[in-house]
Amino acid sequence: MSEISRPSAGQLAAGIAVVALALVWPLVSDWLVAELGVRALASVLLVVSGLSLFAVRSAVPREFALRRSDSAALVGLIAAAAISGERAFLLLVPAWLQLAVFRIFRRSVREGNSVFERVAFAMEPNAPEFIRPYCRTSTLIWSWLFLANAFAIGALALFAPLAVWRAFTGWIVWAVIAVASACDYLVRKLHFRAYSANPLDHLLARFFPPENTEVGRRSIAYRRDRRLSLGLPP
Repeated sequence: MSEISRPSAGQLAAGIAVVALALVWPLVSDWLVAELGVRALASVLLVVSGLSLFAVRSAVPREFALRRSDSAALVGLIAAAAISGERAFLLLVPAWLQLAVFRIFRRSVREGNSVFERVAFAMEPNAPEFIRPYCRTSTLIWSWLFLANAFAIGALALFAPLAVWRAFTGWIVWAVIAVASACDYLVRKLHFRAYSANPLDHLLARFFPPENTEVGRRSIAYRRDRRLSLGLPP
């Protein structure tokens, strides 16, 4: 397993740029099309996307970088919009983004250093090794969620009224991700039973004591050993 380091400033900036694109594009695309037209907007996006793809590729770790086929797909969508003047190609950009994230997540699981493993060990370099299988499984489940989002957005872009696409990409998809995040948090807490001092964890600890499961007991032992190593009372 390769060493997992904290993200650099460039990696963080690239990640923020991708999130900003996902959040802002459905909200501003109508205004931009009205102001510039499809062909002009697509021409601008060709230049911007080319520069952005180069910056992101040089900033993120190799295993998290977009493959050439992913980059080519984005450029192809925007070029098709510029040539044809068809807005549907631009509506497929959020689907491309979800599909690209799916491929990154799935590839990270296949190559043995999943996204959530990297995040967990970047946040806590001394995290216990027994969390790795859960991180890989969670990464895989999230990858399928992103794939489902990609298919849904693509179908809406091609076959549904624009208002439906706008609602789904503007807030529904993020509501789904928020619900999935909450479920992931709850499942993770109930699996590891590693509770902190916040009120929700106190409530979960009352109904789901860590002493009742093997993984919970391992979490208790890890926290005790970690505190002793820092010179704190167990």
